[in-house]
Amino acid sequence: AFPSSDIESLVEMSIKVVAENFSLYPELEGVTDQNVLQSIIKLIDLGLPITTTAKNVDFEFYWEKKCKQLKNCKKEDHGMSYK
Repeated sequence: AFPSSDIESLVEMSIKVVAENFSLYPELEGVTDQNVLQSIIKLIDLGLPITTTAKNVDFEFYWEKKCKQLKNCKKEDHGMSYK
């Protein structure tokens, strides 16, 4: 019976679709709920160009993961922020 954790909700499906298409619509202007916004950012591809993500992603957790891909990235050298 419903609600079931076996079936994705429409919100969960929508978050995945938005994250998969982030490179096409990176502004996320209509997303006002911070929890939904964080869920989308958690799913976006870390390989996206920095020109797309730098001006549209302000979450430190994203930049920390992105910086871990680099060999010599220390937040201490950049004002205590990974971005």
